[in-house]
Amino acid sequence: MAMHIGRTLPPAAAPLHFKDIISGWAGLFEGVITVGRFEEELKEVYGVRHCFAVSSGKAALVLILQALNELSPERDEVLIPAYTCYSVPSAIVRAGLKVRLCDLASGTLDFDFDRLEEQLENPRILCVIPTHLFGLPADAERVKRLVNHRGIFVVEDAAQAMGAEWNGKKMGTLGDVGLFSMGRGKAFSTVEGGIILTDNDLIGRAIEKRMGAIAGYGAFDCLKVILYAVALSLLIHPWVYWLPKSLPFLKLGETHFDPSFPIRRLSSFQAGVAKGWKKKIGELKEVRLKNARKIAGYGITLPAVLGAVIPGLIRYPVLLADVETKKKILRISESMGLGISGGYPDSIDGIAKLAYLSNGNSFPVAKDIAERIVALPVHPFVSDCDIQKIGPLLI
Repeated sequence: MAMHIGRTLPPAAAPLHFKDIISGWAGLFEGVITVGRFEEELKEVYGVRHCFAVSSGKAALVLILQALNELSPERDEVLIPAYTCYSVPSAIVRAGLKVRLCDLASGTLDFDFDRLEEQLENPRILCVIPTHLFGLPADAERVKRLVNHRGIFVVEDAAQAMGAEWNGKKMGTLGDVGLFSMGRGKAFSTVEGGIILTDNDLIGRAIEKRMGAIAGYGAFDCLKVILYAVALSLLIHPWVYWLPKSLPFLKLGETHFDPSFPIRRLSSFQAGVAKGWKKKIGELKEVRLKNARKIAGYGITLPAVLGAVIPGLIRYPVLLADVETKKKILRISESMGLGISGGYPDSIDGIAKLAYLSNGNSFPVAKDIAERIVALPVHPFVSDCDIQKIGPLLI
C-alpha cells in the first residue's frame, strides 16, 4: 500500500499542548506532592476512599489482580470478554494468573450474559472484567449483581472511559475496583499512566501494600517520558502525523500481546501534566461527543448500547457487513489519511501464546467482531471536512 504523505488523522488523540508540558516541569520540581494532590482530587471527584496513580493502565490491572489474589488465594482465573484490548490478557499473565474467556452477545461489545452465568459456576474464578471498549458502556452493574453472592470480584476496565458517565454514574466506580488508562489516544493523557479507584477498604489496603513495594520513575525513565511528551505534542497533529506513521520501527497502531512491561508509581512530571484534568476531560468529551453525533447523523450506528444516548466515546466503533468491506474501507482510509482503524486484530484466543484457550471452546461472536469492526476517529483534530469524507464512505 502506497504511503500517504500529507494531512493524516491519528486514529485517536488526546492532544498535549506546550502549557501541559510546562505544568509537567512545574510538577517535577514540586515533587511527590503533585502526585498526592492528583490522587486526592480523583478521590474527591469519584467519591472513593482509595486512589493510586501508576505508570499505565495495564500496570494498574496487574496491581489490582495481585491484590485480589492475595485476598482470595484459592482463586486464580480471570474472566474477560473474548474480544478486548490485548493489554488485558498481558496484565493477567504478568500477574501470574490464568485467562478465562467469555464470548460476546451478538451485535454488542459486551458479554453474552447467558454464557457468563455458566462460567461463574467455576470456583477458580477470581474476578470478572467488564470492559468499556472505545468508551462504549458495558453492563458492569449487571455483572456485579450476578457475582455478588459468589465471592467473585468485579474489576471495571474503564481504561478507555475516563471522565465518562452512564445513567448518572461515573464509569470506573461501578465495580469493586476500577481502572483508567492515561496513555496517548485515551480519553485523557499524561503521556502514559494509569489510575486505580476503589471504595473497598480491604482491596485498597492490599493495593497500598503493593504500591509500597514498587519503584517510581528513575531519572532516565522520567527524561524519556518528557521527551516523548514533547514529541507527542508536535507529531500528533494531522499535518505532521504522516511522518511518524510512515516509520515502521515506531509500530504506530499495532497491537501486541506482551506481558513484560514496567510497573511504576506515576511520576511528578506526569501528575503535573494532569493539572486541570477535570476541565480538560470535560472539553475533550464535548468535542468527541459533537463529532460522534455528526457521524451518527449519516445513519452510521454503534454496536448495541445500554439505552439510546450516544455515550462518551474515544473512537466510534462500527460493525461492517463483512471482512471484505472492512478491507476496502481501511484501504481508502489509508490512501486519504482518514484515521479509520481496524480495532484489535483477532479475538483473544487468536493470540499465538494463548491459543490453548481455544481447546474445546469457541468464541464465534468475538471472531466475527474482530473481522468486521472498524473504529472512526472523533478526537479534536477531526474537522467537519473529515467527517464529510468519512460519513459517505460508511453508508
